[in-house]
Amino acid sequence: MGEFGKSSFERNEKVIKLLKVFCIIAIFIIIFGVITINYQKCTAENGSSYVVMYQPGRQVLSGNNLDARLPMASTTKIVTAIVTLENACLDEVVTIPKEAVGVEGSSVYLREGEKFTVNELLHALMLQSGNDAAVALALHVGGNMDDFVRLMNDYAASLNLENTHFCNPHGLHDPGHYTSARDLAALTCAAMDNEQFCNIISAKKFNVPQSEFTAARTWYNKNKMLSLYDGANGVKTGYTTKSGRCLVSAAERGGMQLVCVVLNHYNMWQDSMEYMDAAFEKYCAVQGAAEGEPLYGIPGEGVSVGVRGGMNFAIEKTGFKDLQYEILPEKGHTLPLKAGGKIGTIRVFAGNRLIFSSELYTINDIEDENGLYAAENYRGELEVKYGSKVEQIYCKLRNGVQARSR
Repeated sequence: MGEFGKSSFERNEKVIKLLKVFCIIAIFIIIFGVITINYQKCTAENGSSYVVMYQPGRQVLSGNNLDARLPMASTTKIVTAIVTLENACLDEVVTIPKEAVGVEGSSVYLREGEKFTVNELLHALMLQSGNDAAVALALHVGGNMDDFVRLMNDYAASLNLENTHFCNPHGLHDPGHYTSARDLAALTCAAMDNEQFCNIISAKKFNVPQSEFTAARTWYNKNKMLSLYDGANGVKTGYTTKSGRCLVSAAERGGMQLVCVVLNHYNMWQDSMEYMDAAFEKYCAVQGAAEGEPLYGIPGEGVSVGVRGGMNFAIEKTGFKDLQYEILPEKGHTLPLKAGGKIGTIRVFAGNRLIFSSELYTINDIEDENGLYAAENYRGELEVKYGSKVEQIYCKLRNGVQARSR
């Protein structure tokens, strides 16, 4: 081959190599584009939100887009679980109906005619996220799906939630099935007042023994926070293509129990940990009298006053010196005022910001005007636990002037 022909051949080889490289890059771009399109199809359509809430007082510590109505996928099952717990006994036996077999989405593969206890199905629901378990429980408790969903909506209404509505017990997408970060956190905080609920959501696995009605099974909790995060003790994951990745998590450190909700957060694990880390770093729990214990008493009158639900709230770690309280008396009392009768409302402020409010009630009967007046117009110190210390909160007068300087 002559020099000219050889040079042309080498140039052609280089062109071919370049074309091959170009084709490989083009194929990669096409594949990556398809993956990107598919990823976009698998994300939610309606934005995202989050909230961190102090569980005992349902107190918002941080958040964004708190009241936006968004789909919540399988985090729905938090309410399915608490409604079941409030309307059924754990040892009740459920025979799996045909309607609960082959339910779309996440499943524990129940078979018609199998028998499980309510407790076993609640673990299937909350650990393994079984949509079939949700249907089985709903039909067992409600008799039919509509009546069970009505119980779910009644539960939300009892907490005065305005941005929540349920259409099913499992969270599969429906345009009328939605919540907000604030509402879902409040629902979870209320559910966590139930000890049985807390035992279920904190379990990493649950074993179902073999019986004549079913084979032995083990259900593992999908909530990675239980292993990833120090102090984690709940609660539920969720995902659909419409909702995106959702997570309700909970953790307790130093006597402070938090609930965190993220709706449509792709990095839901990391985001939840960062939000709760920030809250634990910034806030501290303040605990006063528990339900049934006297918040204050009136010497010489034999009167003790309690606070409904107990006094429990969170404040910034540097903010205790700014705490003050006021009492707003209830009007129209008639004597004698029986034990449990409402005295008024206590409100606690950090500076000018209201951070706690609850009903005051008399623990014992009040027979005369002097005792009632003293209970309604108490101005003494309130003893509370703040971290490892016992401190006092002082009263402020209704015109905003401190009754006593600190």
